[in-house]
Amino acid sequence: MNAIKININGIVQGVGFRPFIYRLAKKHGLAGWVLNSSQGVEIHVQGRAEGIDLFLSQIKSELPPQALIDELMVAPAEPANCKDFVIRESLSSGGATRISPDIGLCSDCLNEMLDANDRRYLYPFINCTNCGPRFSIIQNTPYDRPLTSMAGFAMCPDCQKEYDDPENRRFHAQPNACTVCGPRVWLCGRDGKATAERSEAMTKTAELLLSGEILAVKGIGGFHLACDAGNDAAVKKLRDRKNRPDKPLALMCGSLEDARSICRVSGSEEKVLGSSQAQIVLLRKTEIKRQNKNNISEQVAPGNNYLGVMMPYAPMHHLLFRELKKINPELKALVMTSGNAQDEPVVAGNREALNRLGGLADHFLLNDRDIENRNDDSIVFVNDTINIKSEIRKQNNQETLSNENQQIVQIVRHSRGYAPNPIMLPVSVLPTLAVGGEMKNVFCLAEGNRAYLSQYIGEMDNLATLEFFKEMVEKYQKWFQIKPEIIVHDLHPDYLTTRWAQEQNGATLRAVQHHKAHILSTLADNGKMIPTIGVAFDGTGYGEDGKIWGGEFFLFDGKTMDRAGHLEYLPLPGGETSIKKPYRIAAGYSKYLLNELPTGIIPEKYQSELELISKQLDSGFNLAWTSSLGRLFDAVSALLGVCPAITFEAQAAIALENCVDHGTTGRYDHQIIQSDGQSIVSLKEMWRQLTDDAKNGVAPGACSAKFHNTIVDFTLAMCDNLKLRSGIKTVALSGGVFQNRYLLTLIHQELIRKHYQVLIHRQVPSNDGGISLGQVLSYLLK
Repeated sequence: MNAIKININGIVQGVGFRPFIYRLAKKHGLAGWVLNSSQGVEIHVQGRAEGIDLFLSQIKSELPPQALIDELMVAPAEPANCKDFVIRESLSSGGATRISPDIGLCSDCLNEMLDANDRRYLYPFINCTNCGPRFSIIQNTPYDRPLTSMAGFAMCPDCQKEYDDPENRRFHAQPNACTVCGPRVWLCGRDGKATAERSEAMTKTAELLLSGEILAVKGIGGFHLACDAGNDAAVKKLRDRKNRPDKPLALMCGSLEDARSICRVSGSEEKVLGSSQAQIVLLRKTEIKRQNKNNISEQVAPGNNYLGVMMPYAPMHHLLFRELKKINPELKALVMTSGNAQDEPVVAGNREALNRLGGLADHFLLNDRDIENRNDDSIVFVNDTINIKSEIRKQNNQETLSNENQQIVQIVRHSRGYAPNPIMLPVSVLPTLAVGGEMKNVFCLAEGNRAYLSQYIGEMDNLATLEFFKEMVEKYQKWFQIKPEIIVHDLHPDYLTTRWAQEQNGATLRAVQHHKAHILSTLADNGKMIPTIGVAFDGTGYGEDGKIWGGEFFLFDGKTMDRAGHLEYLPLPGGETSIKKPYRIAAGYSKYLLNELPTGIIPEKYQSELELISKQLDSGFNLAWTSSLGRLFDAVSALLGVCPAITFEAQAAIALENCVDHGTTGRYDHQIIQSDGQSIVSLKEMWRQLTDDAKNGVAPGACSAKFHNTIVDFTLAMCDNLKLRSGIKTVALSGGVFQNRYLLTLIHQELIRKHYQVLIHRQVPSNDGGISLGQVLSYLLK
């Protein structure tokens, strides 16, 4: 008789792992037990040696679809008094295990829900061990029903029988429920009084949406504000109420066929749309003129080449589209935008929704399954033009690892479906809390080689978001049993995250420059801590000299990171207040670089401010100085008349990318000069030539293309200079500007052509939503 003890850590709770182990042990005639603990899963098996060997090999080869093993440790054990294999009660033994993200509805549950002979027919909370809420309902670990928001729902005999049967797909599915014993759904008005329940609520909701009403719909991780995406009046009403005149609104399509009718969908994008993360995917619009009300309103994403599209991922979404299609088979999509007040966290509770969304929604589709952890939709785009396999072969002259993907999924917002999965760090770190930045905040809690990133917290410029931040920091420390010895914050002294960090006791504080954190984030994202040329292009970051950085080149030797170059400093009239008025930036740059104002180029309604801006530059009053490439994008967009003023962050830069003429190969001149040991990109000639093009009526699309090409040119020139200086042949790209897929592709391709190893983001955003991962590694810098 042989016996072993196995400890497994990873995503092994709430994903059908214990019944999988039970069935595997039975298959090989083994006795013993399996249980959940706070550290993962513990297994004792005993029997014939060959049976144990097959059992161990098949644990890895036949994993349940949502399970993931980080560590599997085997040790000899003494045979116990076991005659059969059983699943034991969970233990709370200290330590921590991984918590599964929320998982989109699986095909088995969808088929059952739509089967008139199934007992869960049309039940909007159907789930199993392969799908359903996880992160959004958990209160504490281990992940067992009493420690979730399902604790108050006692299972009926039929559900309990499924829950107790190791051979059943719902064995220990913690949210398991049915119409008899589980959560229910109802429709109500702003007064909170129910107007319809159960299936009638779904039918009535569909009718209201198609009549032009706005609905607040409670989902997995929070509320959506929904309306008919083909109804101009409804979309405009939603925009007016949210005070969101231009920012694109997310869509939910009922089927892949519907998504294809409004967007181009590649094979790679189709796979991402259908993944268990069920994220919003940025897809290129089709070139189809609107012919009837069932196409998508131009007001969904005005002036944008892309639509953010997701598929139904909760049972309720599928049922809602079922009712919508009954009434209007030609419906393509619903607007499903985050249910929140501007810049505040997504609303999660019923009473909270009635109070905070009452001025936005006409009706509310509610349910009584509480959301413990609000969790907004993740956003990604797929870059099919960057082929990681060929990149690795070309650079390393060796076979590619089998788990590399052909396409790169670039995360724009890290949230539902990703959090709280850990990222494996290239080095071991002390217990560390990195609080992130102010915009697109995501914090990171790390210890050893694991970094746990939070869901999307939001814009840290209001108390509601700060309270959400504090709530989740406390929960993460409890769940993952990490008490920070180091707290890392951004160098900016006025960020709410900085002030909060400085108020904490018992930990060592460390401030790290914003763009250095960006580059460290790319390294961590790629599992490397190697000498690197860092290229950080974004909008705003407080510099070590007190100026605003954002067009940065660094040299990292593995221990220290030095600023080796940057775009020349240019003036921001009025400081950061000019960010919402790119025409002011354009005027300031023209005055500073050419000693002239863009009179006759900037739209007439802004001309009256030009002389004031000129005087401001002459006096030096209320000027900030920046090396930001993001601000340069804004200025160029304004100078070309593409987007002189904005209502949401990066609007001018997005518009400039959208208008690129892909057939234009020209570029503008630039110079690289040396100053105080640094390489400075001089923009004077570029700005002069760009201004001449604008005066001469050259199409904005051609100018935009030449501008993008110029960025590629000076990026390559700077990297070549730094390679000669240091011998480093690896380049890490980070910063919000690299969400410009056209620019990212051009720079990546040219660097590869010149035989650089190029590191880009894969697991966290290139924008400020990824910097906390880099902050975690910052204490290793000398």
